[in-house]
Amino acid sequence: MTRKVLLVDDEPGFALALRFTLEAEDLECETATDMSSALKYLENNDVTVLVTDIMMPPGADYPNVDSQETGFHLISIVKRRWPRLPVICLSVIGDHAKIEALKRLNVRFLRKGETPLETAVKIIKKVSMGRSSY
Repeated sequence: MTRKVLLVDDEPGFALALRFTLEAEDLECETATDMSSALKYLENNDVTVLVTDIMMPPGADYPNVDSQETGFHLISIVKRRWPRLPVICLSVIGDHAKIEALKRLNVRFLRKGETPLETAVKIIKKVSMGRSSY
């Protein structure tokens, strides 16, 4: 069974490092840099786990979404349209109320810059294998 991770992050250096490390762990990875391209990818492909940032461009299809909140909008849409798709949020946000709101949506939150790459990879791999309840 192919396990596919969709990484949604507009920081190419970070996304590339995470992608290479996940691929070394036998996970197939695709990347998107905005909400529009992520949703288009999800509509046309099977994904095992979604890993998304919060602050990123919304993309052409969502011109009225604030780039500081894009990931929240993406997660909301994904939870409605693909309720079984596990979501991991990897972001620098520090607002505890927003982090708690993510947890209530059954989204695993990892703080970018504080969570070591190796730890993030282990968690993403476990979730992709269905061995983590978050």
